[in-house]
Amino acid sequence: MARRYSDRKALSPVISTLLMISATITLFVILFAGFVPSITLTQSQANIWYAKQGDAARERIVIEMVVFNGSNALHGANGEKSIDVYVRNVQDIDANITGIFINSSLQNSTWKFNQTFIYPRLPSRVYVKTARASAALPPVVRFEVPCLWETQRLYDVKVVTARGSDAVSQAQAP
Repeated sequence: MARRYSDRKALSPVISTLLMISATITLFVILFAGFVPSITLTQSQANIWYAKQGDAARERIVIEMVVFNGSNALHGANGEKSIDVYVRNVQDIDANITGIFINSSLQNSTWKFNQTFIYPRLPSRVYVKTARASAALPPVVRFEVPCLWETQRLYDVKVVTARGSDAVSQAQAP
């Protein structure tokens, strides 16, 4: 007589439930081990971003004065023109100047001058005015921007820091 195996179970219900639970836990551990480092990395990057935003809120610069020069002794005495931009740090954190932009209100376009010709070279630090401030660490820095300006035109000057703060001023050429 032939035996039928259809009424026999390969595993008991308890063992099959334990196997399913252990497989689920194993998958969870593998996925958790894969995602935790990326979550931690994202949180640390967010913390760095928030710290930089806090520093940017504490950073403030102002353009004290804009002077139009007819000749530039640093870049040659052949009638070159420049604009001197005096930048002051008025907060309690050093500012790192990364860009100076000048445009004419009549032309309505930003001048494409080479930032490497600015003196002192960018990026340049404007220090905090403290008791330790001396001639070597001035809270005001003069940036000499070589560019051809025209008389009786209104110019917008924008100074940008590494943290994203900026200062904007308008000056009219003599």
